[in-house]
Amino acid sequence: MRRTNTFEVVPQSEQADTILRRLLDASASLWNQLTYERRQQFFAGESIWDGADYYDEYVDVLGSATTQQVTRINDTA
Repeated sequence: MRRTNTFEVVPQSEQADTILRRLLDASASLWNQLTYERRQQFFAGESIWDGADYYDEYVDVLGSATTQQVTRINDTA
């Protein structure tokens, strides 16, 4: 059984809200691109582990650790 912690994030300023939304949008976009590419490779009969590297595209927005973590979690999903 997996357990998850849920919490509410309340930005303290308009700038913090903008930054948080940008991070969340970029994370979701990275996840969707990885999933879409793997799905296309699966239906084409190719290996789903030989995917394009989206690291360079998202590292400026998300940072290196977050980009690697999203990719790693998507690998296990």
